[in-house]
Amino acid sequence: TQYATGWAEALQTTDTTELFSARHRLISPLEIDNDMSPYVRSVYCRGVLDGVEPLLSVENKNEMGLVNALQVLSVIGNEQTSRVLLSMADSTEEARDSARLWASIGLGKSFTAGALPFRKIKSDATRLCSLIVSEPRWFVIAEQISSLEALQYAKNLDSRDKNELGVLSLELQINAIDALVKSLGKTDHDDEKVLALGVVLPSIRFRLIDPDLDITSRDKAQDRLMSSLVSLVEFCVGKSMSLSDNESLFISYGQSMNSAGMIVDRALGLNDDTRVSILELWHSNNTGAIIDRVEEWKKNSKN
Repeated sequence: TQYATGWAEALQTTDTTELFSARHRLISPLEIDNDMSPYVRSVYCRGVLDGVEPLLSVENKNEMGLVNALQVLSVIGNEQTSRVLLSMADSTEEARDSARLWASIGLGKSFTAGALPFRKIKSDATRLCSLIVSEPRWFVIAEQISSLEALQYAKNLDSRDKNELGVLSLELQINAIDALVKSLGKTDHDDEKVLALGVVLPSIRFRLIDPDLDITSRDKAQDRLMSSLVSLVEFCVGKSMSLSDNESLFISYGQSMNSAGMIVDRALGLNDDTRVSILELWHSNNTGAIIDRVEEWKKNSKN
């Protein structure tokens, strides 16, 4: 463990060249070609954790060192490091945006590193999903949902477990979207949540039109999303007047509504090339037409 601890301590430098070298030396033994056994990985991990402990501390002011430490932990990707990453991805435990961001990214990498057992991946992903609704920063929310998407690419599992994680991946993403929409209007972070939804909804849309996704999973996902996405559009329309002086937010709200509308239209069989997009209606300030579209969705979803 001297090698691991020594180079982990070297991450405390503020010299970028030395920092890159230390990170490289810590990651290189973990590369696929070296085929590290679970026991050796565990011992190596203990050494790394000992060395990076000062960087993970709330008293640490070296953000570069912290980010690189979290990147190394994500490559190790075992049960020891996933506990650390989950704790640091939790906004109720970790106040630093950069720590939560890179811990959230790291969890996605851990899910696909091939060192976590199936049960641990499931429990960690479920816990990560529960953190999303209380996260105050849009870019962290987006990465947390992206890490849930990564579940379908988990390695070193049998086909049944892989298939189950593929289903769980979509299920947890929808749970997160539903929780975010239901929380709108209840906190001071509405804009952050809508910004995040604008980033994640396009990937959900592409997943739903993926020909490899079985029909049962697609239908179930679309049914569960319907109410949330309609509510999202209604919420955004209700904020239109307050967004008139903030062009970037106005654009982001429009993008979120447009992605939601495309998913709903396809689910209800209302999508065609002649249909005016929600985004066009939004940019022409035609909120009345958007409200009419919402009523059309509600009517068709009951049939």
